[in-house]
Amino acid sequence: MIWIGSNKRWSLIIILSILYLVQIGYTNHLAGKVNEADRKCMAQIQEIERKQVKALAEAQNKANKASADYEQIKAEQRTKVETVTREVQKIVERPVYLNRCIDDDGLQQINSLIEARDSS
Repeated sequence: MIWIGSNKRWSLIIILSILYLVQIGYTNHLAGKVNEADRKCMAQIQEIERKQVKALAEAQNKANKASADYEQIKAEQRTKVETVTREVQKIVERPVYLNRCIDDDGLQQINSLIEARDSS
């Protein structure tokens, strides 16, 4: 031990080696803290992503429901339009002005219009 104490070079090597080991230990400790913080950060990011995916799915469901409701209303309106169109076509296609289609009341009204025209 006296030899190590008297030799300044070996004393410096031993002190630097001890400092090196202390520095490695401290660096490992800090690396552990960094890894733990990284794990916590990734967990928070994954939680945020899960919430965003859930919100996106809910928004997509709302959009799909609105689209389905719109298509249903559109189909109902199309049916109403077709029904009205068919009724109008039936009325127009009837032979209204033929003698056999006019009943007694209709004939009486036509005659009264003719008489009113002739008298004026």
